[in-house]
Amino acid sequence: MGNIDNKVAIVTGGGGGIGGAIVQRFAREGAKLAIADINGAAAQARMKEVADRGTDAIAITSDVTNKKSVEDMVKATLDKWGKLDILVNVAGGASRANVVDIDPDEWDRIVNMNLKSVFLCSQAVLPTMLKAKYGKIVSISSIYGFAGNATRSSYAAAKAGVAVFTKSLALEHVKDGININAIAPGRIETPAVRGHYSDEAWAAAEAQIPMGRTGKPENIASAANFLVQDENNYITGQTIHVNGAWLNW
Repeated sequence: MGNIDNKVAIVTGGGGGIGGAIVQRFAREGAKLAIADINGAAAQARMKEVADRGTDAIAITSDVTNKKSVEDMVKATLDKWGKLDILVNVAGGASRANVVDIDPDEWDRIVNMNLKSVFLCSQAVLPTMLKAKYGKIVSISSIYGFAGNATRSSYAAAKAGVAVFTKSLALEHVKDGININAIAPGRIETPAVRGHYSDEAWAAAEAQIPMGRTGKPENIASAANFLVQDENNYITGQTIHVNGAWLNW
């Protein structure tokens, strides 16, 4: 077991590529896991995967853009274990369109998925963390929140919001025993991302990265694990860039 042995963690988007890698890493580190995803079957599959290796875990079907659904997710976690130590906000998504063509409802959908979800989930766990005078919140931003991206303006704007929200929330609770940080991945090779590229386009994308290769979900999981360690409790309000030197801030 690792340094988060017996800590209780919620991972949203836990059925996906990055979320799944974080679930697997936290399981190896000894955490108890509430694996939340809007795709209930994906959450169940991930839960079975880690439970079969001895992890105490539950799967929760949750829409993190809906306040009631988020509150139910937190309640299910507390009903199971009676405490909540860690929240990792991974759930999100993007769509492509030029600004002139974006329907306002689609803009709202992307911003809600990536930014409102972080607000709702953080708000829902804070009372428990404040009472315990302990907590770790890690949210996934993106390189595009800092560099921008043509045709993904809604996603880039939302991910920039995640970074600034993280800083603001950390300042609100800097003396409350709660560490609140973000991770901004570069291009990470998940099935969902890789599926948008031909082999030629993927090779061209890799060539843009100074390290000469894309990242793996496990790289983001390692950063998340670093941020929830008690020995790193002087780190708060930060966004950690994991991008192979593609962009430095």
